[in-house]
Amino acid sequence: MRRLIRELRAITVLGLFNGYIPVKNNPLWIISFTLGPVSYLFLLYMIGRENIVDYAFIGGLVLSMSASAYGLLGDIIWYRNSLKIQDMFIVTPNSIYTYALGIALSSYIWALPSLAIFIIIGFLMSILRNIYVLGVIIGLTTILWINTALFTLYISRFIRSEKYVWPLVSIISLGLSVFPPVYYPVSILPRDIWMIALIPPTASSALLIESFSGIICVENFYILYSIFNLAVQTMALAILHKRSFVLSE
Repeated sequence: MRRLIRELRAITVLGLFNGYIPVKNNPLWIISFTLGPVSYLFLLYMIGRENIVDYAFIGGLVLSMSASAYGLLGDIIWYRNSLKIQDMFIVTPNSIYTYALGIALSSYIWALPSLAIFIIIGFLMSILRNIYVLGVIIGLTTILWINTALFTLYISRFIRSEKYVWPLVSIISLGLSVFPPVYYPVSILPRDIWMIALIPPTASSALLIESFSGIICVENFYILYSIFNLAVQTMALAILHKRSFVLSE
């Protein structure tokens, strides 16, 4: 029990250190971070068809969560190379996942204002019709948060310099959150490539939210495929992160 309390305390401290404190010191970061997903929704609302707005709303939710996790890449590299926080954490008695969860928690803190705005918009636009849909969205965005945070932590192992970080963050964020079927329905793509298009965790999460929200109707096979895809990727990334952390020791 003491060990659990100690690790929960460490996770909370890391999350507040990299999430709450920067936001408190400079709230403009939240405005800057939120404008991206909201601007896509506003643009599609103004020039798009009415049925596209639902997909733009879900796309904004997914982008908010995934972009906050991918944005951790710069912090992780800086903490490792400049502040040596990761080296200090290795010699502590905490488990290998405590550092990962603490850093990941900070990305969730960053995403919370944006998610709150989208949830309010969803109720105002009658996209969120009941508490069940809200629960599904919270659950799936949480799974996506874990997946993308683990992915970011893993690829950070292969980056040695901060100069490569920001271009890579933009490429990953746009490449996995805009081009796959996140802001648009997978049904407009040729059916032959649906399974390939749903490989990114952002696309699988978007399809599941769309399906459980009643926005799109697809065969159960693709629902199960998306669930399987998210589960397998998350478990694989957790194993890879564990191995990479052990090697760093």
